Amino acid sequence: MDGEAKILETPDAFLKALGERLKAKEGVDTDLAAILTTHILKAAPAPNAIAQAKDAIVKLASERADPPKVEVVNG
Repeated sequence: MDGEAKILETPDAFLKALGERLKAKEGVDTDLAAILTTHILKAAPAPNAIAQAKDAIVKLASERADPPKVEVVNG
């Protein structure tokens, strides 16, 4: 340990840091990482966390499949 005191992390702190590292990693879908961080990467996730994450993923997929239309103005 080279004379340094080992810092003990709580499970919640570890999972939060994991989520932040995931969101910051190059090539990672940040929207999906945010959903995982919000719903799944918790020390004590909600009883329906998987259903909540699934709903958020379906909503994200729906938004991406049907992006807002950009109007083209002739003139």
